[in-house]
Amino acid sequence: MQDTIRIATRKSPLALAQCNLVVDMLRKRTNGCDIKLVPTTTSGDTISKDAFKTNGGKGLFIKELENSLLKEKVDIAVHSLKDVPAALDPRFDIMPVLDRECPQDIMISNKYASLIDMPRNAKIGTSSPRRMALLRAISPNFKIIEVRGNIGTRLRKLEEGKCDALILAAAGIHRLNLGKMITQYISENYFIPSAGQGALCVEYLKKNRKIKKLFSKLGNHELNICVTQEREFVRTISGDCNSPIGIISKIDKRKLILKGYVSDSKGRSFIKSKYECELENSEEAGQIFGKIFINQGAKKLVKS
Repeated sequence: MQDTIRIATRKSPLALAQCNLVVDMLRKRTNGCDIKLVPTTTSGDTISKDAFKTNGGKGLFIKELENSLLKEKVDIAVHSLKDVPAALDPRFDIMPVLDRECPQDIMISNKYASLIDMPRNAKIGTSSPRRMALLRAISPNFKIIEVRGNIGTRLRKLEEGKCDALILAAAGIHRLNLGKMITQYISENYFIPSAGQGALCVEYLKKNRKIKKLFSKLGNHELNICVTQEREFVRTISGDCNSPIGIISKIDKRKLILKGYVSDSKGRSFIKSKYECELENSEEAGQIFGKIFINQGAKKLVKS
């Protein structure tokens, strides 16, 4: 193992909090490992909303951290796994680490106790196409306020009255110790999460054998089975971070269970289904489940 591990991270409070969780793990589980954080400002933090979407959405953040890996300025990058494109550049590997945080979506509101309590024309803030489609399925009259930026920026928009509620991932709120602000945990039966939601991963150059060997020992291998099949489901349907796709999995008594959701952008037409198989036969579960969705018209929904 190398003496120093250089870690690329964005400068947002959540990115740093996630990075520090990995740093703590490394310090506890390696012997004499020196760690250096390399905070990076990405253009995704500053460009306009339209340019952000045009350049790949959250994948833009990933690409710029990957450039630091390619230039060998850093050894690993820490990501929220739900932000990592399902079709990964073959020069890189990823490995989930630590336990999965709560994968659910949550609502924060100063006015309403739950989504059901909200008037059908309420203003709801989110930047996720999946959440937008799910909200429109509840009420096509909801006024979706597209909010981007770090969690602090989004919370300020709520305080300023620009929206009546925010829909966010529970994991980020928990990692920033803001759990007391959560108004409602939204059931996975209604809002199936994004692939990898709640999980952290490290990304590294495939050719970096020392790092690969280290994280093959430190990775969360049961979680890796789950998120690999979640991501394979998205890849099979040709989805990306701008697609209204949800997929969540769990291992239960030697079985892998997947629940999936694909919608058009309006939330009017959608497919929702469940698939389970023996864990020993799960290597192609995501692909098989994705093909079941394709046979029901999933690719047309994603393109629409």
